Formats: sequence, C-alpha cells, structure tokens
Amino acid sequence: MGYRAIALSLVDGSGGESIGKEVAGRLGFGYLNETVVAQVAADQGLDTATVADAERRRSFVERLANATALAGVEGIALDASYFAADRSDAILGLIRDAVRSAAGHGDVVLVGHAASYACADLPDVLRICITAPLQTRATRVAAAKGIGEKDAVKLLRQSDAGRMAYLKRVYGVDGESPTDYDLVLNSDRLGAGAAIEAVLALARNANHEP
Repeated sequence: MGYRAIALSLVDGSGGESIGKEVAGRLGFGYLNETVVAQVAADQGLDTATVADAERRRSFVERLANATALAGVEGIALDASYFAADRSDAILGLIRDAVRSAAGHGDVVLVGHAASYACADLPDVLRICITAPLQTRATRVAAAKGIGEKDAVKLLRQSDAGRMAYLKRVYGVDGESPTDYDLVLNSDRLGAGAAIEAVLALARNANHEP
C-alpha cells in the first residue's frame, strides 16, 4: 500500500462523496465526512449543529466590521451579544486538528472540511480534488433536490463562495490552485468509474515520492 490516507476535496454537485465512499470501500479504509463534526462535538461537549454552524459563520472580525457599519444606520439597534466573540474560530481549529489526527492514524478517506489543506504537509496523504463544470453540477443538484436548474446554479454559487471564504478564513488561501492537490479530476469528463480507478491507482502506488 502506498498512501496511508486520502484527503478528498470537492465542490457540491461533483459527485465527490460517492466517489470517496467507493474508494474507501475498495481500499478497506474508513470514510470520514460528517463524522469529524460529530467527534469534535462529542469531545467538546457541544451539539453537532453548533460545530457544523461554525464552518458556515463569518469570523468575529467580519461580524464586528459589519456591526460597526450597521450601528451608524438610523433605526437599527444592536444587542450587545452581537459583538461578543463566539467559539467558531476555535471550533474550526479543532476540526482541522481532528482531520490531521485521523490522517495520522491512517487507513481513512477524509472528505470535505478542507482536508487537503489541513494535511498539506503530511507526505503519506494523497490530496485529491473532485470537480465538474457548473452546468453539469447544476443539472445533478437540480435532479437530486427536485428544483429548477436556475435555482440549482444559485445554490452552487453560494456554496462555492462559502467554500472559498472558509479556505481564506482558516488557511489564508486567496485563490485555490491545481497545485494545492496531487490530482484534480473532472467527474463530468471522466465519469465516476474512471475517477474511482484513477484514485485507487495512485493510492496503491507504493513508489510515490513525498
């Protein structure tokens, strides 16, 4: 066996979750996605919704700047709690640490949570990005959610913006680059089957050079 763990990053509608699950099953690896959130919540005595929400929230500095602007608008009163620092930044650090810890134990496919960035300095972790053109992703999301494609495109643009904000906030990434990964796969052009085989071939490569 080559790599001890796989960090799989994806965009919504790319089919990355199903690819990750199939790869994990074929390799006999564990599959961690939302389990990471559940573990952090359990360790910290929090509910999972609180931890999951931390990945979607603006930073305290961003909220403070917004609050300062709002405070100057007549008729808007802000509760003191709006200015109170929350635990979201600390929780994001705990999620990052949980991802790295799981990768260190090995035999796992880590999906989402910017796992490729969390494990960027770990030589035995194969970092892969699964993507697809926006229209292809919209068609998939529309079919899965039973909505129109225009609405699906809107959801995906919001999701993509949130993903980039997360990378900026936690890892200081201004722009995602193909060189942030060992392999970037287009699930539209390749199809799920070929994508899975490509990941398996690399994961099993015992001669990789970190």
